[in-house]
Amino acid sequence: MLVTTTAATCMLATDAIAGGLDGGEIADYRIWRSNRCYKPPPPQVQITDPLTYNLTVDAFNRYFEQMKVFVECVGQEANEDYEALQQVLERGLFRARAEALQDLERTRSAIERYRDAYSGPALNAEMPPRREEQAR
Repeated sequence: MLVTTTAATCMLATDAIAGGLDGGEIADYRIWRSNRCYKPPPPQVQITDPLTYNLTVDAFNRYFEQMKVFVECVGQEANEDYEALQQVLERGLFRARAEALQDLERTRSAIERYRDAYSGPALNAEMPPRREEQAR
């Protein structure tokens, strides 16, 4: 139960607070939209007789073909954007990890310079004596 609650809390926190792309939080971008695909407008439906019915069916068939092209275009664009975003995130993750490791190493090296001058007696893996034993 605790694991489920913790996982759910992390998921909510992740959804509310996300990373950023060049300063903008990703959480601000909740809806993807196509930038290069043309969505055709639907045809007018005004049927009053057999002729207008046939014309409307023809217009719908053209609309259907145009929508197929649109849906294929949107799918291709979304897949390309997904792959590009994945690469951006992977590069950012790699950079963040590398910088963290460099920071850790710089800090460790800075402390290490003072080891000989300020460290106490050699440390070992033995347990220290109990307080009662020290008092005897």
